[in-house]
This record gives sequence, C-alpha cells and structure tokens, in this order.
Amino acid sequence: MTDQASGMQADGEHPDTRPARQPPGATGLEPDAEGLYRLLLSRSDATVAQLAADSGRSIDRVRDVLAHLVDEGFATMVADSRFRAVGPDAVLGGRIASQLGEVLGEYEALRELLEIHRAGPASAGTAGSWEVVTGAVAIRSRLRQLKAGAEHSLRTFVRPPMVLPVPEDELHQDLQARGVCHKILFDRAVLDIDPYAEYLRHALDSGDEVRFAKRLPLKLLVVDERTIVMEEPGGGRPRAIVTGNRSIAELAGALFDQLWSSGIPATTAEAGGVRIAEDDAVLLGLLIAGLTDQSIASKLGIGLRTVQRRVRELMDLADVDTRIQLGWHAAKNGWVP
Repeated sequence: MTDQASGMQADGEHPDTRPARQPPGATGLEPDAEGLYRLLLSRSDATVAQLAADSGRSIDRVRDVLAHLVDEGFATMVADSRFRAVGPDAVLGGRIASQLGEVLGEYEALRELLEIHRAGPASAGTAGSWEVVTGAVAIRSRLRQLKAGAEHSLRTFVRPPMVLPVPEDELHQDLQARGVCHKILFDRAVLDIDPYAEYLRHALDSGDEVRFAKRLPLKLLVVDERTIVMEEPGGGRPRAIVTGNRSIAELAGALFDQLWSSGIPATTAEAGGVRIAEDDAVLLGLLIAGLTDQSIASKLGIGLRTVQRRVRELMDLADVDTRIQLGWHAAKNGWVP
C-alpha cells in the first residue's frame, strides 16, 4: 500500500473499501449518528467545529450527520452552525409507544387466531395442523424433531421458567453446518437467575445471534416461517402448542421480528487482547456484584461522578450500550476474575 493510500481519511475512502454499514441501534439511528446525538445530549448546545473536535470526525461529516439528526427530530439549530439536542423523551416517546402498540396488536391477533383455531374441528388430537404436546420430555422430543428439520432459520423466545435442558451440541453443530440461522431473544429476567447461567453461556458461545428483551409475552419457536411452537399458559405440567397454520406462523414471525429489532444485542466479540487496569477490574467486580454507584464510590474512596465516568469509559472500551452488556463482556473477555 502506498503512503498516499494509507494516509486517506475515512471520508475520502473509495466506496468499495469502506467498512460494512452497521445496523441502526435502538434509537433507529445508525451508530455514527447515535454517537453524535449522545455527545450533543451531554451539553446544552454546541457548534459544528466543537462537535468535530470532540468526536474526532471531520467538520463536513459532522455537518452531514447533524443535518440528518435535525431531519429526524433529534436536534434543532439554535443559531448558524450551533445545534441543540432534543430530549430523548420527546423524540422517542411517541415512536416507542407506536412500536409497543404494534407489538401488542400482533400478540393479541396471534392469541385470537389461536383461540379460534383451538376451538375448531382440528383441535382434537393431532388432526389438521394443530397439536398439543404435554410434559417436558415430550416437548423436548418434539422441539428436537422440528429443529432437526429446519432448512434455513430458527427464531426463539426464551423466558423463565425454563423446563428444558441446555441445547444439544451435536444437533446445534449440525444446524450450523447446514447454514441454519438461529436467533435467540432472551427475556432480561434470565440475567438475574443463577441456574440459567449455563443456558446463557451456551447461547453466547455458540455463534448464534443473541439479544435481550425487557419482557417477552410468551415462549416461542418459529421454524422456517412455517411452523411455530408456543407455550400454553396455565399451571400444572408444561404444555406446548404446535401448528403449521400459515396466518398464525406469519403473525408469530412478525411478533418475533418486532421485539428482536428493539432487543439489546449480546456482546460476544473477543476483546482483541485488550486488558484493563487493576482498579477498573475491582470496580467492575463490585458493579457485577450488584452494588450501587454510591456504594462502589464509598468502598473505593472515590467520588460518585468518578465511578460513573469510569463505567462510561469501560462501556466505550467494550463498545457496548448498557451495563448488562458490559457485565457479559467483562466476564467473557477475562476483565474480572
């Protein structure tokens, strides 16, 4: 590579050499725009030149991103070349409410169709495209059979209580070898329950796509967009409903995709040999143990703002957006004992 080529700035790179475009985050913004929005939020207002200096981006790039933020309602221009962030409650509140309404509408439609189908003539036994499976052992056997027959995709909701064991490695490796894509969306409650650690660890180490949702409405498996397995609510022995009904499968897939899009991606990438200072490792250990920022500050003899700043710096180093993700990244990459 010539000196001229190696010295090119990101904004001047040939389109074919630019890194792959990253997917939008929970805000709906691409990472570059979301990063600038976060920076703008941290101050009352700022000029293009100030934001360029603080973010390390070129002035032209910052100007383009700010124009996009203004168009999307995330920022306003308060003077020539001076901008102010719009509060996240104002810009995202309506959008989140709308998305929640869509999710609830899809879930209710799914439940209604299930009730209609369940009451119909195909509800007895395994007639038609309807099947009820009772008991953990029977459900496990049926799930294994359906997963083994997957051709291109598996999409799964996982939430407590979990009655099934950790997935089988042999089946999992076979699915990966055949190119079957598996997306797993965990209810965030599993992070707080120690017995589920092995299941989570398997998912994070398996190479599957893993995300966390604040709350999942049910347990669900969607196989190739044609067959679904979902829990039947109620006490007693676990029961699952299996159906190949096209309308129900499409609704279940839409419900999964909606909640997946707003889920928090799990951090599984290696840290590239990055190590952290011993005092940061101690701080992380206290954070993962569940201590509040104030308690950590007291134990370490430092200020509350110092704790918050160092946690933010560790999140930036790990390239994560939440403290939950930071905890998983720290444990996976050996940042804490």
